[in-house]
Amino acid sequence: MLPDATLLPELDATLYRAAAKIPGVSVVTDAKNYTGRSGVGLSFKERDGRTVWVFDKTSLGFLGSADEAPLAVGVADKAGETPAT
Repeated sequence: MLPDATLLPELDATLYRAAAKIPGVSVVTDAKNYTGRSGVGLSFKERDGRTVWVFDKTSLGFLGSADEAPLAVGVADKAGETPAT
């Protein structure tokens, strides 16, 4: 869900804080994503093991997981437009 979602930063942070309260989810204080970027993680059980979502410690922006790392995300006003940098 998270890798495909582009939300406003305030909504992202609220979603992650809520996810941290789900039974079985634990906080990983020094998690790393696929590219090695460090952040705070939320660890949870999946069918084939455990997954850790990694978030920036300050902004709570989603940094990915051990299997993936979004490098650039942007939002455009219309389909086909390039997001502003």
